[in-house]
Order: sequence, then C-alpha cells, then structure tokens
Amino acid sequence: MAQLTQKEFDDLILRLTDHLTLARFHEHLLKANALVSRKRPPNARALAAQLYQLSAGLRREHPARYAIEVLWQDMLSAQVTEEHGKTLEVLTERVNACLTDRLDVIPEKGADLLAALGAYHQAVAALTNDDVAYLEMLMRATVDVAQFLREHKDEIVTVKDEPAAVRNEE
Repeated sequence: MAQLTQKEFDDLILRLTDHLTLARFHEHLLKANALVSRKRPPNARALAAQLYQLSAGLRREHPARYAIEVLWQDMLSAQVTEEHGKTLEVLTERVNACLTDRLDVIPEKGADLLAALGAYHQAVAALTNDDVAYLEMLMRATVDVAQFLREHKDEIVTVKDEPAAVRNEE
C-alpha cells in the first residue's frame, strides 16, 4: 500500500464522514478500539489529523488503520455489483501487466500503464465519483504506482478507455 499524504488522508476521511456522518464514523472507530477518548472531535478535519497520527497515514498497524480500511471498502462495495467486480478485476490485470514481479513500474510500459489506470479510474468513478476513484487507486497502489499516479493525475483522471476493437487490432 502506498503512503498517503496528509491531504490525501484528509480527503479520504472527509469522503467517509460524508458517507457515514461524523457521528456514525466516530462511533464505528470507537467500536473498533481505534480511538481512546469517547469525546467526538469538533469536525472531520480534526478527526482526520488524529487518525493520521495514530495510523501514520495508513502505514502503521493500528486499529484505526483497519477500521478506516473496512469502512472504506464497505462504502465502495455498496456500489459494486458482481459484474462491476469482474470488470475491475480485468482492469486490475491490465495495470499489473505493466509492473514487475516486485510491483515496480516497467519504464517502457508507461503509456500502457497510463491507459490502464485511466480505464480503472473511469470504471470506479462511474460507480462513485472522480475523487473517490482516485483515492481508491491510491489506497491499492504500491509506492511506485502511487508515485506514477501522483505524477500523472491529470492525465489519468481525463483518460477515456479505448474501445475494445481498437485494443484488439494492436
């Protein structure tokens, strides 16, 4: 998993609180023993700052990390049908085809990776929105792929997948 920046982490928490409400999100965190104090922070940004410290931006093994990951996946799974899941698996295989066994980006496959990530983003964004799709990609990305994502964010977010017939001609 990639290391999320403070801003990316804040965006992630804001999306979760938009989905669940701050009160329900806080309650889930308490039930997961992710927080010590029952006192609810005044807003989502304050809670995000606290959670970032506890989980080190989702890098540290901590109940906060696991609770956030579970709640994020619950939010996404509500939108993904079995058919969508199969499509996302195929798109994931396209991304993985551009990586080494150590999950580093193969430099000569940069254009293919850009197209594959764009298609994956487009598929997830169709179920949610652009911001959620980008955060989902970052959460699943290796460090090398996350760096590629950040460097090419504007291109990836605007890429439209080629029709299958065009890909098959190559």
